[in-house]
Amino acid sequence: MKAIVFERPGAVEDVLQYQDAVVPACGPRQALIRVTARVIQPADWLFIAGQYAVKPSYPQVAGFDGAGVVEKVGSEVHGLEVGCRVAFRSPGAWGDYATASLDRIYPVPAELAGLLSDDVVCQFALNPLTAWGLLDLAPGGAALRILLTAARSVVAAVAYQLARKRGMVVERLVRSDNGYRLLDSEDQTLGVGDTVAGALDKTAPYNIVLDPVGGPNTLALIERVLPGGTLLSYGVLDDRPIEIKASTLLYKSLRWQGFAISSWLNRASPETLETALRECWALLADHPSKLPVIARYKLEDFRKAMSVARESAGEGKVILA
Repeated sequence: MKAIVFERPGAVEDVLQYQDAVVPACGPRQALIRVTARVIQPADWLFIAGQYAVKPSYPQVAGFDGAGVVEKVGSEVHGLEVGCRVAFRSPGAWGDYATASLDRIYPVPAELAGLLSDDVVCQFALNPLTAWGLLDLAPGGAALRILLTAARSVVAAVAYQLARKRGMVVERLVRSDNGYRLLDSEDQTLGVGDTVAGALDKTAPYNIVLDPVGGPNTLALIERVLPGGTLLSYGVLDDRPIEIKASTLLYKSLRWQGFAISSWLNRASPETLETALRECWALLADHPSKLPVIARYKLEDFRKAMSVARESAGEGKVILA
């Protein structure tokens, strides 16, 4: 098969090669998937650089998230048929074929198959499930106030839709003109400022904040969380250290928790996962625009694809098809 391979960690421009590779062996609880589309995600850059939680095993096929058709199933796999169209998340997605464990393979519901393109399906395993998992960890209840930071991201867009469906009051923080703008659910501006603290200064505090950024602005977010509220951090776009007093968390009875999709998937009950999959597939069938795509390239054109992805500034995803 053909694949995008790297044999040492480094910058994508230096280490990735489009070359022949061996079709991966299918383990007893795995499936072999003929890959039809792959999405370039921020995690891919970290994986290639050797800085991600999952470490490469050289020679390593790049990529994690994809869509495809099941070609073969392992001896211990039940309920997944050859020919089934699936989303999956597994190291090695940027090849003609990939293997994935059964618990990281998500069959496309038959009744929605005609409504979901490969562009949507290949994104399913990460951002939509991350959004659902974040809200699963957050306190429930209608009329709770929730703030989504980096609100032009795919996770925030899906979380916005899910939170509104749950009856929450959703506000969104976005970058704007070298500063920040706070928007309500109707895209009306509630606040602007050169800093996060300035944009949030006049808003009512929040029960829940979902933040993929981190860094020093975390302190401004904590300031706007209600006593007893929740801050869920699910990314490190800004990994600079911060200094915080224990009393800041203690006196507000604040719950500040990190979120990793793999850990949530491993802990979630079968019933929770079934509900998450059903709701996410249905939401994407109704709102495919929540997963925008700005460009598609053939696998061998990965260098141009990654250049476009690097410069996209959050407008949408780049697909390798």
